Amino acid sequence: MSLPRKRGHSYRYRVSSQGFYVKQPAGLISYLPAVDIYPISALLPVMATLKLILVFILILIALRKKVSVGVTLFGAGVLTALLYQVDIPDLLDGYWELIKSRRFISLTAAICLITMLGALLKEIGFLSRLTESCRGLWGGRRTATAMLPPLVGMMPMPGGSLLSAPLVDNVLSDPKYTPHFKCAVNYYFRHVIEHFWPIYPGMIVTEAITGLPIATVALLQSPLAVIMLILGFVFFLRRITNAAGERKDTMRSLYGIISALWPMAIAIAVYGILKIELSLAVLAAFLILVLVRRPHWHSISVSLKKGLSYKLIFLVFGILSFQTAIHLSGAVELLQQVSIRYGLPAELVIIIVCFASGILTGMYAAYVALGYSLLAGFLYQPEIIPSHIFLAFLSGYVGMMLSPAHLCLIVTNEYFKSDLLKVYRTMVIPFLLLGVIGYLIYLTPWASLVYP
Repeated sequence: MSLPRKRGHSYRYRVSSQGFYVKQPAGLISYLPAVDIYPISALLPVMATLKLILVFILILIALRKKVSVGVTLFGAGVLTALLYQVDIPDLLDGYWELIKSRRFISLTAAICLITMLGALLKEIGFLSRLTESCRGLWGGRRTATAMLPPLVGMMPMPGGSLLSAPLVDNVLSDPKYTPHFKCAVNYYFRHVIEHFWPIYPGMIVTEAITGLPIATVALLQSPLAVIMLILGFVFFLRRITNAAGERKDTMRSLYGIISALWPMAIAIAVYGILKIELSLAVLAAFLILVLVRRPHWHSISVSLKKGLSYKLIFLVFGILSFQTAIHLSGAVELLQQVSIRYGLPAELVIIIVCFASGILTGMYAAYVALGYSLLAGFLYQPEIIPSHIFLAFLSGYVGMMLSPAHLCLIVTNEYFKSDLLKVYRTMVIPFLLLGVIGYLIYLTPWASLVYP
């Protein structure tokens, strides 16, 4: 720090025993008492916020330079740990615990097996059959594109967008539909039902933390699903055209859809009914498909090669290692300190904390568990404030859907081999509009009508 001078005297700065920066004349009058300038503790949360902004800027730069997402997020996690002075042994212990964890192993297995199942369905012609059947529905490709991702999404599963990606890819097989458009469409419609579907972990965690009944939570948040469908039609479905002369035969189309989707239906049913690991459910569906259809060995080998990819494995590790570093850094807690220290309005505190929680974790249940717990006094203590819970969900949801750590976004982007920045440019406006319109709903009496 440069030392200011006045009338030939220099000044020195030191840290007082109370944790303050102090300014004290040096030289002949150094015996004078120190003058408090500002507390160091007041600067720490602000500096922490600036560090986090720096990390996300570097993530965007790396993605623009075509660095793989797995490598980018792993590097971002290491940088975050260094900036927030996480002890190296603690970081390495966190990585080791992650690698050993059931979460990492089961998630990696699920992603690889879902990729294998999708590749085999494509190889043996199931997805082509599905494409033709969907085009026979009223609305043709538009209906199919909007319907298939949320149907698959009715059974919550990590990286579930990867399961619907081959379906959307076949419906939008025309070359005029770019990879980033197909990626954005699949990702967008896959999460429409997340606002109200009661078996999603985030819904269950909301009830557990706030005490608001899950049926009330579903009803409270349901208008956002309607808004997403409207925005989805405006920004995505209108750009999809139906081929001239396509015949519409609803019953035949429904039969074709069922006959093409039964392997995925088995995976979802086994996962939901038997409550077993998703990877085991998908493996069971894969084996049943092989036994029933007896595909050529070439088709099986192609699917195995696509599923057992080291890039997929490191992709999952990169995402989860970034989340591990964020957790160890305590960055989200520091963001809340910034909000409270500067006396920001309750609404702004909720938006900042939940949006940051969503964009940092990329997971519904995670941002609810983290953000809602930090905001207990704003949301449900000493009494439940449903409008604030609605605003918290909306803010976290927009952050989660725009998060570079969101597993569904990353694996879908990997499947379509699309440019992630172009995907963001395609969908950022609909999600920002969702946030704006959702905030207007927050200003209405809707929440008090749902939970008087």
